[in-house]
Amino acid sequence: MSVPRFEKVSLVEVTDIEKKAGHSGNVQSPMSPQFQKLHEEDMKIKRRVRVLRFVSRLISTALSAYMVGSMAFALSQYFTTRDRTLSGGGHPWAPNTVLWPTYMVLAIATVTMMMNLITLCFYCCGVDAANKSNRIMGYLGYIVVAVHAVVWAVTTGLFKMASVGNDLWGFSCGSEADAIQSQVQSFLNFNDLCMVQTGTWVVTIIETVSYILLLVIYIYAARRAMQKRQLNKFNQQTSSQTF
Repeated sequence: MSVPRFEKVSLVEVTDIEKKAGHSGNVQSPMSPQFQKLHEEDMKIKRRVRVLRFVSRLISTALSAYMVGSMAFALSQYFTTRDRTLSGGGHPWAPNTVLWPTYMVLAIATVTMMMNLITLCFYCCGVDAANKSNRIMGYLGYIVVAVHAVVWAVTTGLFKMASVGNDLWGFSCGSEADAIQSQVQSFLNFNDLCMVQTGTWVVTIIETVSYILLLVIYIYAARRAMQKRQLNKFNQQTSSQTF
């Protein structure tokens, strides 16, 4: 009984076989024009997503910094003037002034700003660091962005609903503040406080929209990653079939 003989095939010959099989028209080679086109499209999408993420984080950081500054300014104006006595024995602010809406916006804006600064630091450290942070976050990143969008939407609504006249924003823009402005003009400007806090409310709306858009970007990135995994899987299957 004769033993079958197997010929040795070099790595170069195997590569030649793969290339010939890839150009046969039925199987897509990893080096084929079709694969190269898919890879180039994937890289373009990846660059766009990275740019959109960076720009959205940068805008959100600027908006959060404005809100932190405006709310801190409003609180400082209140605490430094609340004990001033006006003619007739009154005080510049409403009795039992409600402060929780201002603290709420200040706290959420501070947390948002710090998280965005950390993300921007990763981007400044290079693409590899940014990609590593995205891998570490994983699906948690999607949850964080979604939570931020919901939190800012709720904050926007609560900040507006709480403006009933005895809070810092509502009182600054109310008729009572206009009536005593002439008495407090040397140390307090209710008109400026009104504009600053009204601007803050507008910024909370913009922040909400920006996080909704960021969530859309994350979904777009997830779709890109899924397409890339499918592409790699197809490439591996093709390589095994050609071999």
